[in-house]
Amino acid sequence: NAPTVNARHAVAAIDAAIEGQRAIHELNEKRLAQNSARAAENRERLAAGQPPKPLHTALQLGTGINTGAVTVGLMGSDQHILNYTVFGREVNLASRLEGVSGSGRIIISDATYHHLLRDAPGLAAECVELPPPRRVHRVEAVDRLVPDTTAAPLADRPREAEPGELPRAEARGCSDTFLDRHGQGAAR
Repeated sequence: NAPTVNARHAVAAIDAAIEGQRAIHELNEKRLAQNSARAAENRERLAAGQPPKPLHTALQLGTGINTGAVTVGLMGSDQHILNYTVFGREVNLASRLEGVSGSGRIIISDATYHHLLRDAPGLAAECVELPPPRRVHRVEAVDRLVPDTTAAPLADRPREAEPGELPRAEARGCSDTFLDRHGQGAAR
């Protein structure tokens, strides 16, 4: 919602996160397609006594989205570098949600979900609650858009916080309905 007001900021944030996942997926397809050409080049380099070029690896992106009041603006002083930044409890929760999101997942908080109920009820109806202990939800559209082949499922990951450390960390995920509603369809 900063630096300009956006009444539908929760929907815009999820849209941006999905676009980010889509962009990473497209970039990864290009990078991995270049590997066969690079492998052939490396055979020639090795035959010529040169070191091989490294193969491209898939880039990873996970996203945590939370909605709430934060402190935002230029932080610092005349003697130190000024940075445009945000901080506060709600930022910390978003960071923790991102930390559990894994590769190719978008995890949103319950506060964000309630904004979706108001602003995009069709999208909210497609949200999926993730099982305890985290009480977070996954945006399923991204799971189908970019298959996660490297990260362990949330249930298999080591616990990163004690119970109660993720206040209001209930969250929901959204399906392909969001993508279709925006005329983008899911990349499969």
